[in-house]
Amino acid sequence: MTAIRPFAALRYNPELVPDLSRVIAPPYDVIGPDEQEQLYQRSPHNIVRLTLGRQSPADSERDNRYTRAGRDFTEWNAQAILRRDAAPALYLVEHVFADGGATRTRLGFIAVIEFDSAAEPSVYRHEATLAAPKADRTKLLEAVPANLEPIFCVYPDAGGAIQARLRRAAAASPTAQTAMNGDSVRLWALTDPERVGAVTRAVSSVPLLIADGHHRFEVAYANRQRYPRLMSYFVSMAEPSLVVRPIHRIVASPGGPSVEALRRLCTIEPARDLASLLEWLAASRAGGTEEGRFGYYDGRTLHRVAVSPETLARWLMAPAVPLPLAKLDVSLLHSLVLPALGTDPSDIRYTADAPEAMQAVDRKEGGAVWLLRGIPLTQVHALAVQGFSLPPKSTYFYPKVPSGLVINPLV
Repeated sequence: MTAIRPFAALRYNPELVPDLSRVIAPPYDVIGPDEQEQLYQRSPHNIVRLTLGRQSPADSERDNRYTRAGRDFTEWNAQAILRRDAAPALYLVEHVFADGGATRTRLGFIAVIEFDSAAEPSVYRHEATLAAPKADRTKLLEAVPANLEPIFCVYPDAGGAIQARLRRAAAASPTAQTAMNGDSVRLWALTDPERVGAVTRAVSSVPLLIADGHHRFEVAYANRQRYPRLMSYFVSMAEPSLVVRPIHRIVASPGGPSVEALRRLCTIEPARDLASLLEWLAASRAGGTEEGRFGYYDGRTLHRVAVSPETLARWLMAPAVPLPLAKLDVSLLHSLVLPALGTDPSDIRYTADAPEAMQAVDRKEGGAVWLLRGIPLTQVHALAVQGFSLPPKSTYFYPKVPSGLVINPLV
């Protein structure tokens, strides 16, 4: 059981901030330096000033990105830039976005997870975490006692019953609406006790899976004695517009492995173009085709790559990872193929954008690209419930939840 509760959020005051699009932002961990600067220029109250403040060579223990975020947060509250809602609510969020030439609409809600110090909640993680991001988010929590942006959880929803309730609630006029990067976002504050109770009881009774926000969850859980709540965005696994994309790998060093070296492990054939390659990857995933299929681009030719049956058989006799993970493409790539090719893990960068990955190689910003298939969400959930962690950057839930729609104050 995991206690899910409504809460009274801090939200941008529409009387002082009438245009939400100027103050919301993507989650901190997908914002690059150029976008950070654009968000800073968009508004003196953009949420990025709290979630991912600028750094300066002159930063000191008393004046740094965290202390500045703390001062801004205090000032925005004092100036009523941020205003707390009068009553606890579930915050329903509808996100309309483009995906593969189609328009999709994803519906979820934001609430808080209540930590019970006597028992760990039924919240499963599927990716390993790193010390540096946790240290960063811990410093921010110490400076700003609030959940500034939600983590992202998905939950099983037999027959889509919970999702149907949310769809009916979204028939009313929204509390707020905005846009971000061409997407449309609408928000409802649901306060009706019967409707709120029906949703929270149902979601509290099922195991949750963290889609995004593993580091923030672990920081919140480590600090649960002081701050026993964590804001999360929840989406039903029955939501048809819950999109999970693969994350591709850019080998940063010039002169990636030769095709001849790959042939010792894999079968390789040229691909006509990126579209046909992605279709091949998607078709092989949908058809349940054997494990270990990738796209590979060396700056000259696109290739369809499949781990050979002989290589796969030898690997599965004594894999370097637990057997339930051993057949995953991401495990085969990181634990079998790349080590055999002598690729240093520190040489790898990640992106969910396949064309951008190839363009990076064309610009000589990398030596090669590995394009992966997505992992089905049901498989990710099943592995997580069994206690298995996937390699970092195994899934990309799209689109990200905008930061700045609601804030959960902790004091």
